[in-house]
Amino acid sequence: MAACIAFWMNEIEDAQEHWGDGWENVEEYGSAAYGHSLHTWDDGSRKLRRCNRCGGYILCQWSEFHSFADDDSYYTDYFPVESPEEADEINRRFDGFQIESQFGRRFLSVTNGRYHWSGAED
Repeated sequence: MAACIAFWMNEIEDAQEHWGDGWENVEEYGSAAYGHSLHTWDDGSRKLRRCNRCGGYILCQWSEFHSFADDDSYYTDYFPVESPEEADEINRRFDGFQIESQFGRRFLSVTNGRYHWSGAED
């Protein structure tokens, strides 16, 4: 088992193109597990997906911030994981905020439709 190869691509556009064939949903974790939220802000959830192109795993976290003054904000993070077991361990260890700062590897973030690499470089 392995993580999706898109996480080792230099250009975000290449990763997006790689994901153009979509994903298979492997596991839906919902909004909370192990006594903590699996998202940041007001609403959200996590899912484990498998890339249709390379068969690698992707842990996805969605979050929404409800604003009373402006438009709501939307956040999606894509984390490389080697297996369903690793995804479950990450769910156990990290809440929505912790995963973004303590994951320890590069991941892809989308904030209101803008993509950028986040986290540590391997």
